Amino acid sequence: MLNVEPEYTEIPAQTLEQLEKFREEHADDEIGTIAQTVLFEDEKLRVWEMKLEPGESSDLHHHVNDYYLVIMSGDLVAGVPPKSSGMDIFAVRIPPEGNTVAIPKGGIEWAYNIGEKTYHEILIEMKDS
Repeated sequence: MLNVEPEYTEIPAQTLEQLEKFREEHADDEIGTIAQTVLFEDEKLRVWEMKLEPGESSDLHHHVNDYYLVIMSGDLVAGVPPKSSGMDIFAVRIPPEGNTVAIPKGGIEWAYNIGEKTYHEILIEMKDS
């Protein structure tokens, strides 16, 4: 498993249009959970699991704490912040062997699988951050 900076990549125009449409259609979404399943929790951390098939998205979620993402599989995933955030939509290419990435608290976004492979990650939430 690598531990490298994410490789941001250009989003094809048609896919960007699709993501902009998604962002507009979901503008009134409430904040949901950061991933689908809690695997473990104690007073210091919470461990989540997320799987997104191609074309699937997560809930709109807020990174309340610092996280480590252990990305097991996938090829291309987008981060779609609400339009009101003033942040641009971005895409990250996943290395074939996976990756581990530190995510600082504060961000609000949907994760959207724009790739051709299942996106699978384990999120480690640092509760004391």
